[in-house]
Amino acid sequence: MWTLQGFDAADFVSNYWQKKPCVIRQALVDFESPVSPEELAGLACEEDVHCRLVIEKDGASPWQLRYGPFEDKDFLELPETHYSLLVSECEKWLPELGDLLDQFRFIPDWRIDDLMLSYAPQHGSTGPHVDEYDVFLLQALGSRRWQYTESRLEDPQMIPNLDLAILRQFEPEQDIVLNPGDMLYLPPGCAHHGIALERCMTYSIGFRAPDAVATFESFALEIERLGANVPRYSDPELELDRHSAEITDTEITRFRALTVELFEQSPELWRDAVGKMLSDSPVGQDDENDQPVFVSDLQARGWTRHPETRLFFHLGGQNIQVYYNGHMHELAHDPETLECLQQLCAQREWSAQFINRCIDIEPLEKLLVELASNSAILPIED
Repeated sequence: MWTLQGFDAADFVSNYWQKKPCVIRQALVDFESPVSPEELAGLACEEDVHCRLVIEKDGASPWQLRYGPFEDKDFLELPETHYSLLVSECEKWLPELGDLLDQFRFIPDWRIDDLMLSYAPQHGSTGPHVDEYDVFLLQALGSRRWQYTESRLEDPQMIPNLDLAILRQFEPEQDIVLNPGDMLYLPPGCAHHGIALERCMTYSIGFRAPDAVATFESFALEIERLGANVPRYSDPELELDRHSAEITDTEITRFRALTVELFEQSPELWRDAVGKMLSDSPVGQDDENDQPVFVSDLQARGWTRHPETRLFFHLGGQNIQVYYNGHMHELAHDPETLECLQQLCAQREWSAQFINRCIDIEPLEKLLVELASNSAILPIED
């Protein structure tokens, strides 16, 4: 449906990715948004859709932030200008938008976070700010002016007492206008400010960047789950020349060494901690009435990936670890299994013919039954 035009992925990664901003004119030639502003507003009225309204002025307070779901009357009460509607994770609610995300798969799948659609009338904005993730900003309707810095803004200062993180001072180094089909890439930390010059829509393709705390937490959960041999504090050379209530530097050093020793345990712990963290998803967590799935159920029809399913794999020596929605399933590593698994991970829908080909490979049959039983994949209804 869409194809990035004149785009050299190797050149982009070498010269721009996580290094500096990049303007790509007519990245998508003759691009027309498949979603209208009215349809986006309708989506923002649905339950479970994560959406926000940012009203710069003429609201109850300057830079008012409101969360959805909204009602029709909420939009009728908006000012004529100076507001923005932002709807996150649109690819989950509008599956056809997944084709757009596919254009960015030169970046690993686990890195892709979501596709956010925003609408703004003239002068609409979310204020100058900084994001700690990479983002492609694709203009879909109308024109938007972007001002941004060429490098990371160190120690950004925010306007106090706001629900939004808006920069107190903003000194842009670049000033451009994007028209439909134009795209701006911004690496983490580059301050930017987008202002609608007219009624406009922007598609934001954001990328995940888990921090060290999230990684440590996932590792600790994996240790706890396995009941692994966790080293415990010891002090055979107990210090006597100290106050009984004091915690000494030596003791703190021992605790630090204890943690380092834990982190240096089996690499399989880190592998599964990372795989489960990156694939974590709410899919299946609230299913109280799970029905067993049998091979005959799989054979009868095509299947589709649940919109929120995350499906990745890791190539080990003798085995392949498949991670989906916070779970791990291990397969024997052989060429035919790997080929089918790669197709399974690359696509969002699978024909009955492909499903039956996978069923003929016993390890994949078991994987498909498990995926279906945990609602990670869903049957395509006739």
